[in-house]
Amino acid sequence: MKQTMMLIGCVAGLLLAPAAVRAESPLGEQMESVGHAFKSLRGEQDTEKGAATARSAQEAVLKAIPILPETVTKLEDAAAKAKAAAEYRLMMGRLYVTFCEVEQAFLAKDLAKVATLMDALKVHKKDGHTRFMEKE
Repeated sequence: MKQTMMLIGCVAGLLLAPAAVRAESPLGEQMESVGHAFKSLRGEQDTEKGAATARSAQEAVLKAIPILPETVTKLEDAAAKAKAAAEYRLMMGRLYVTFCEVEQAFLAKDLAKVATLMDALKVHKKDGHTRFMEKE
């Protein structure tokens, strides 16, 4: 029993380690804030709280924009690096705009629009992670 618990603890530690490592970088810290806001917004019915959460996500996105992901900084070809950096900033800009739209929808008390925008945020997240996160 003791060995089983130890094995489970080790496996859990290995599974959680990549998340902990990502959060230790400046970009990881900001994206962790965005992730927390995203999770908080799902199903949020309090329009004031939703608008405030959307604003906090906006702030984190703005702080993250100048911090290039490691997948971009590792590129050796200058042209490819410049192109990837511009793509990253464009995607982050779209993310920022969508969080602004979420805030507006909450302020308008339009929860149906919030739900639609949350779907858009899911797509932004998936696309950004696919493009800029290292495969593990």
